[in-house]
Order: sequence, then structure tokens, then C-alpha cells
Amino acid sequence: MPLPKQYRSILSAGAIVLLGFALSALLGRQGSHEVKPRPGKTPLPLRLLDVSNAAVALPLELSGPIEAVRKIELYAEVSGVFGDAARPFREGSRFSKGESLLLVDDGVYRNSVLAEKSRLLSQLTLVLPDLIIDFPDEAPKWKAYVAAFRVPVPLSPLPEPATDRERNYLAARGVYDSFYTARSMEETLARYRIRAPFDGVVTQSSINPGTLVRVGQKLGEFTASGRFELEAPVALSDAMLLRPGMEVDFTSADIEGSFRGRIQRINRAISPRTQSVSVFVALDDPRLRDGMFLEGRREVTFDGVQLVPRKLLRQGDSLFVVRDSLVALLPVRVLAVSGDEAVVRGLADGLKVLLDPTPGTHEGMAAGDLGRP
Repeated sequence: MPLPKQYRSILSAGAIVLLGFALSALLGRQGSHEVKPRPGKTPLPLRLLDVSNAAVALPLELSGPIEAVRKIELYAEVSGVFGDAARPFREGSRFSKGESLLLVDDGVYRNSVLAEKSRLLSQLTLVLPDLIIDFPDEAPKWKAYVAAFRVPVPLSPLPEPATDRERNYLAARGVYDSFYTARSMEETLARYRIRAPFDGVVTQSSINPGTLVRVGQKLGEFTASGRFELEAPVALSDAMLLRPGMEVDFTSADIEGSFRGRIQRINRAISPRTQSVSVFVALDDPRLRDGMFLEGRREVTFDGVQLVPRKLLRQGDSLFVVRDSLVALLPVRVLAVSGDEAVVRGLADGLKVLLDPTPGTHEGMAAGDLGRP
């Protein structure tokens, strides 16, 4: 039975809608397979350093303990009982030059010296009559020597013989032998009293009064005050920047103020243990004490130089620069190295130093290729 006319219209409209959906799905599936264009790669910006030569000051640090320039260790050269001089030989005691530091009892040995000098006087007295007979022209000087001879007084030099005959005559009678024996004993007697060789202070006392000392035994240390020396180990590259005569300012954690020193000398040898060079600085200040630790700083100035990162150096003395849009490798003179920075000379003002060279960077390549990922 034929459908009514109104049903046929509804079916036709539904068929048209379904056909539209089918066409839309087909076109959408075909569009999803189309390749979208990829955006182009954008080069990364280059980091460059503009060269501007100027004065650069590098700080160099020197530190270490100070030591007195004039410090002596005292040892006994004779044996005997130790005793103090005018003042006790104790740490902190001050003595002036020539003043007695300490004494060793010399009573027994002094008597031996006096006895030897008496024998010399007897010998001269016995030989004097023969000299008057055999050497009448030379006898007066020997008579004057014997007349002035005093046993407790230090010996005076013997008169000079006028001829070899006179000298041999005296030598055969043992005059010279007795004289130099007595003179040697006098020198030994002087070692029983130790005198201060300079103005200073006792920094170590190793013995007490009344103690028996033996030859070679250490008695103490005597130090001159005011003059000190500091030995500072520095790297070889830093030592090459220092010169004798340069001044260095030091400070101490225990004393306020600063201490100015002057570089005296620089060791030419390198320590095999620390690979450093010793720099010796002289200081003269009454506030200083032997053994103090000081820290110093000295600035070394370079004119007409450029400071660059140390890692940029190639083969130790070359840098990559950008010139006319091309990479170039320029030789430079490295004057100093401090930490991660280097002081170089040889770059013209306005030149561009490449700060981020890639592993493949080489001379002659286009600068634009460096920034491409």
C-alpha cells in the first residue's frame, strides 16, 4: 500500500541529513592526513666579550708565621756549675749588647790559667839575661815587656823579633810555646762567661742555677727584638709577579692595625712537596712577637690589558674571536693568572671575544653557525 505523501517527505529529509553527515566525516578524515608545515629553527644568540684594554689590579696573598732575624741558640762550651749573671737568665729577661747573660763557675780553671801565665813570666825572666848579652839592641823591648807583665791581666802580644836569629833563639827556649799555651787557656776561660752579642730578650731557658752543665748542652735561646722575617709559600705564577723591594701590608687576628713589610728575596727553587716558591718578607715593628701568624695582601697592577675567563684560553695562549662574521683564533700574551681569570695582552679594543665556544668551533667557520642548535 503506497505511503502517504507526508511520510515520503520525512524520509527524504532524513536521507539528506544522513548523507550530509557521511560527507562531513569523509572530508574530516582526509584532512587529518595532511602534513602541517614545521616552523624553522631560530639561531641562539652569541655571547661575546667586547675588548676594552685598561689597568687591572690582581690581589696576591702572602701569609705565614714570622721569625726573628737574629736568634741564637746558646750551648755550653765548657763544663761546670751554672749560675746567673747580674740578672736571672729566664724567659722574658732583657739584656743589652755586651752584658753577661750567664756564668759557669770558673774558679778551678782560672787558677790553672794563672799558673800557666806565671810559668811564662818565669821563663821570660830566665831568658832575659841571655838576651841582654846576645841581643843587646833588642833587649830593651823585652825588659819593658817583663816589667809590664801582670799575671791577673790578659796577656799582651810578645814583642816582634827583629831577625830570624832572635826568633829562633826564643823559640828554642820555649817562649812562644808557653805564650800561646797561656793565650789559648785565656780564650777558654772567656767561654765560662757568655755575653749578649746584641740587644735582645731570652726566649728560652733550659737550665736552672746550680745545675752542672756539660760541654755541648743547650742552655737556651736569645732573640733580638724588632726585626723579623716572614716566609710565605706562593704559586710559581704569582712569584713571577713579585720583585725584591715591593712593600706588603700585613694584619694579625690578635693585634689591631697593620704591619708594613718589604720583600727581601725570592727563592729560585720550587718545593717538590708543595710545588710553591718561598718569598721572604722583612718586618720591623716593636709590636711583633716571634712566631706570630700574619696575613698579607699585595696588589699587582697591569696597564693596557684585558681580563678574560681562564677557561677560554686555547693551548694556553690563544683565544677565539669573531671578526667580520667569521671565527678567528688569535694568539695573546698571558701576563698573569688568578683563580678563574687570566690577564692577557695583545687584543685590540673593540674586538669580540667568543665566550661560549662549542666543542666543534674552529678557525674560519661562520659565526652564525655557532648559535644553531
